[in-house]
Amino acid sequence: MKVFVTGGTGFIGTHTCRALLDAGHTVKLFVRNREKAKKLFGNTIRSIAVGDIASASDVKKAMKGCDATIHMAAMVSTSKDDAKKVYQTNLAAAENVLGQAVDAGCRKIIHVSSVTAIYNPKAKTLNHDSPPGVAKNAYGRSKVECEKYARSLQEQGAPLHITYPASVIGPDDPGLTEPHEGLIANLYGLGLDMPSGNQYVDVRDVAAAHVALLGKRLAPGRYPLGGHYVSWKDLYATLERLTGRSLVMLPVTGLSMRLLGRTLDALKPFMDSHTPISHEAMVYATNWVKLDNAKTQKDLGISFRPVEQSLVEAIRWLERENHITRVQAGLLSRHTMGV
Repeated sequence: MKVFVTGGTGFIGTHTCRALLDAGHTVKLFVRNREKAKKLFGNTIRSIAVGDIASASDVKKAMKGCDATIHMAAMVSTSKDDAKKVYQTNLAAAENVLGQAVDAGCRKIIHVSSVTAIYNPKAKTLNHDSPPGVAKNAYGRSKVECEKYARSLQEQGAPLHITYPASVIGPDDPGLTEPHEGLIANLYGLGLDMPSGNQYVDVRDVAAAHVALLGKRLAPGRYPLGGHYVSWKDLYATLERLTGRSLVMLPVTGLSMRLLGRTLDALKPFMDSHTPISHEAMVYATNWVKLDNAKTQKDLGISFRPVEQSLVEAIRWLERENHITRVQAGLLSRHTMGV
């Protein structure tokens, strides 16, 4: 298939594109920055279109001749100044890309959503039947509205699938996504012993799911990609074992962390900081609702690699790219291992 891809220069995007190429598909990237795409993919992807994701004419022109579409692009910002733009851009992008993929007769369409789109703190679990979420911030509301739009296309019979990755980790992140920022913070040596936990999924497993969806004959469906749930205590114990270091555990309440998140959100315009702590992040971190992967594993025939493996490879990559020091990497440092 010739696959039209948005968001292909992001973390999930780069791995998905490489998996598509490995599976024999042809990829057409739709990007804002051609140089960034060329730097990431070299000559492995020759078809690159530059345009505005919110422009219907740009998307329509670039999509011509493609058999399938994978939409991963989204504007992410927690700044109040960007709130209106985030909401409008993400919804317009979904309507442009998904809607025009339907109009163009694409045989397969994948909308890469997120846990945010179906998150409800009062739910016992999240799965393929979960209703759209109850997010209140601009980014979250945009993902919920995109979710509603994608579902409306499914209801009309569009060959559209939706995936919901949890916290994605692994090697080779072109930027530095929030889960990796959180991992870096933990490797400073202080662990926040919060209630609840998190679900981690390896980026390569997410990519494999997207390739599987293109290759299987399935009715339009929704697929959680939750990977593995890990309590915060278990995460810190695992990091200690993998790195050979001792982490200081600071017991904190969920309420205190959510209040800290609100405070830091208010201070971010005046701070030169990339802290992973925000109110939204702390809502999830202190009241995680587990994703049920049963439908995904049954329909797609994939398994999720052990979280320990993903952590090991993520930590080694973080050190290799100088995001963490050899001391932080501990036993996993390339210096310790003689690499």
